[in-house]
Amino acid sequence: MDTLPYDQVVKIHSRDIEKLKLRKTVWDEVGSRPVMISAVIPTFNKNDPKYNKALMRVLMDCCNLVDKGILDEIVIAEGSRMEDGSPDFDFIEFILAVCFKYCKTFKSEVAFINQLPEGRKKALEGRFDFCVRILNQIDPELHKIFLKHKLLTEDEIEFLKQGKGGNLWFSIPVTYGDILCFVDSDIVSFNENYIKGLCYPLLSSWGEENPKLFSKATYTRRHKMKLGKYKIGGRLSRLAAIPLFKVLSERNILEGLDGVTYPFSGECAFTRETLNNIQFSNGYDIETSVLCQLWKKYSVENMELVDLGFFQHLPGTEDHTDDMLDEITKALFYWIRKYGLKKNLGNIEKLLDDYEKTAKSTLDWYEVRATRHPGKIIYGKEQRNEDLRRIKRYKKIILKGYKKSSGWEPKLLKPWSEIKEKTDSTVGYSYMNFKNTLQKRVNKFTSDTILTKIHVHIDRTRSIIDEHIK
Repeated sequence: MDTLPYDQVVKIHSRDIEKLKLRKTVWDEVGSRPVMISAVIPTFNKNDPKYNKALMRVLMDCCNLVDKGILDEIVIAEGSRMEDGSPDFDFIEFILAVCFKYCKTFKSEVAFINQLPEGRKKALEGRFDFCVRILNQIDPELHKIFLKHKLLTEDEIEFLKQGKGGNLWFSIPVTYGDILCFVDSDIVSFNENYIKGLCYPLLSSWGEENPKLFSKATYTRRHKMKLGKYKIGGRLSRLAAIPLFKVLSERNILEGLDGVTYPFSGECAFTRETLNNIQFSNGYDIETSVLCQLWKKYSVENMELVDLGFFQHLPGTEDHTDDMLDEITKALFYWIRKYGLKKNLGNIEKLLDDYEKTAKSTLDWYEVRATRHPGKIIYGKEQRNEDLRRIKRYKKIILKGYKKSSGWEPKLLKPWSEIKEKTDSTVGYSYMNFKNTLQKRVNKFTSDTILTKIHVHIDRTRSIIDEHIK
């Protein structure tokens, strides 16, 4: 598994990506064309100005990449809802106002459609592809398409109305990209290098004998303290996942994944073919379940880590991270059992003792790292003691997860390759027909929202944004 270092990530210019997109062509039914890249951003209204500011930063930089020709589209996988279960159009208005203000391409498209009656008609029928599109997780018309073709049941639809995994799963067929780049919406430190860095390994190796099929972010996560100071973040990855994967690898379990230096990062990119063969989970274990499947289906040599440097997002509470670890641990032992590796675990008490010892041994390294970056992060006695308490707590949670994992399964969603096979076997229908119908529905939802529900105009954009970030 290779790593693209931070000092190389920051040197990737927009023109480098442009050249690669043009040179690394794709053949489809219309002939040769450049590689296309889609950014998928999951969003959910937290009624929090801090979150809205972080989301605004992510959208602004992605909009800039659209204008530069790096991104071909932004699909916002929106999961917010009102108390009655209807879409949160006030929050969608904020999202579109940000994109309208900061994406020249999108603004031009909206202006063009508004000026021509025939253009409005075409857009409202779902026949116009805006470069910014809203996929609504609770859109009943979207759900009807799945139900009509018996691809999902009513119960499965209800399950998919909730959860980040379900939201991202819906987004896969509606995108146009050959490369899909997923980035979370609560990243305070977001910048253009995140997208360029994640896509670069896949683009540069496109068409080669052993291409990179998946890239995943690694970074030094930090949390802001008082007086402008920062402490090391990433509790679950550095104190639970990294030492646990190392101990498992020593037992010949999931060898190679111990080289993933930030297992739970949500920032990643896939080739479409790879993504279609992976089952997303609709739980906290989504990143863990994806990693385990990639390990089984592909070589770790087809993965690349991308160092994004110092990283800051809006952290969750300790209780929240404990709940996450519980589900992640159960999923990890599920995959170990599924792949026939449980026999290698040996005595679970011994494994957990080794985990605790390994986790504690990493703390000196964090102290050294903080010393190398004075003013950027601190790691003193208080932070060390806090981590020691976490390690003891995580050890208990991992043991509980192991015990509860027997007979437990992750909330796995159907791989898109399975849906493709089913639709292609239907007389008079195909996956391409199905995909086009989904894309048309997302276009229609986006156009209807822009043109008839919220009327985003340049004179209102600033006030809409201010309402949500102050």
